[in-house]
Amino acid sequence: MLVKSNLLISNSAQITDTTLNGSKITEYLIDETYFPSLLQTKFENEKNHRMIYEGFSDLEMIYYFVHQRKDIQKSKQRKDSTKMEYIRELLQFYRYLLKSEDFLRQDVEAFIEASYFKNLKQRHIDSYQQWLSTYLYGVKNQPYRVTTLSRKLVILKSFFKFLFDTNYVQVPLYTRILNAKITKDDLPNRDLEESEVKALLNFYNGNIVKTTIIKLLATTGMRIRELADANWGNVSKDSNGYWLEIIGKGNKKREVKILNHVFVDLCNLRSRRGLPNSISNTDSNPFFPNKLNKHYSFKYLSKYVIEIIQESELSFVKNQNRTGNISPHFFRHHYACRSIEKGASIYQVSRSLGHESIQTTELYLAKMMNRSQHASNVWDDDEY
Repeated sequence: MLVKSNLLISNSAQITDTTLNGSKITEYLIDETYFPSLLQTKFENEKNHRMIYEGFSDLEMIYYFVHQRKDIQKSKQRKDSTKMEYIRELLQFYRYLLKSEDFLRQDVEAFIEASYFKNLKQRHIDSYQQWLSTYLYGVKNQPYRVTTLSRKLVILKSFFKFLFDTNYVQVPLYTRILNAKITKDDLPNRDLEESEVKALLNFYNGNIVKTTIIKLLATTGMRIRELADANWGNVSKDSNGYWLEIIGKGNKKREVKILNHVFVDLCNLRSRRGLPNSISNTDSNPFFPNKLNKHYSFKYLSKYVIEIIQESELSFVKNQNRTGNISPHFFRHHYACRSIEKGASIYQVSRSLGHESIQTTELYLAKMMNRSQHASNVWDDDEY
């Protein structure tokens, strides 16, 4: 079991609100070095004919759920960023329970000490979802978007099912989790026109770093993390041009095509930074290097793209109808729309973007498809 000094303690009631609000608890929950200890506890429980998760605390169940192996290959395990997302959402729920302890003790007959999860009933899950849907957060004091609620509820449902399947709780709490279906009307406007991308390139003409990153995002549809993490050794060439193999969501591999003129710009940038441009599958240098010839942090690179777009102060950037910043993700929408305009099928676009479901691609293209399939398109301009 994890020791008290690590804050993952057997009696969750001893954890203070201050502890859970600090970063230290997150540091320990993300640290996978304690996982073998929990596995050993499971083995001992099984060997001695006890319940498999006997003696586990609530936080240790969160820890085990986050770090449990889903595949025999280590490369296919959850990424640290995914684990952090799970930890963040589950700790939000746990803090809610911590603040509701007095109510739980009064509401639940025969309250079980040392665990909140084991005392939960379906009505408590309903109450949490109601709180979540009305909670106001951030500087603007706004409720969560449907897309955010959907992500939170998917994680909670998966965790509650894990608790029930492992017999840690006896109530199928996961059955009470509501759906938060995302429609095209729930998505923010992420349109980025070809003229707007060209305006950015013209504005930063002569700045090879800024123009190259804009071109790479606009012409490949890569996620910013996929670009930041890519290695030069994953570049290859065939009769159709240059290709880059990247690792997407769920550790799934796919290839994106690098247009010739973009490849030339990238090679010029790499040459300025003293990196070779010969194609070799043993080259572990970053595909898009920073000044130290290291990989960019994807968070830094994302912030950098947002900043250079803001600093241009172009008219479309200052458009009051846009909500929030123009982020790297806008370029994925741009790539999807331009690909359809150039004759690609929605299936080709979906595969190129690495979408698991074509429904996701349809959401990207909703506005464009609505216009292209509008009945008014069969009318002549000189009618009446």
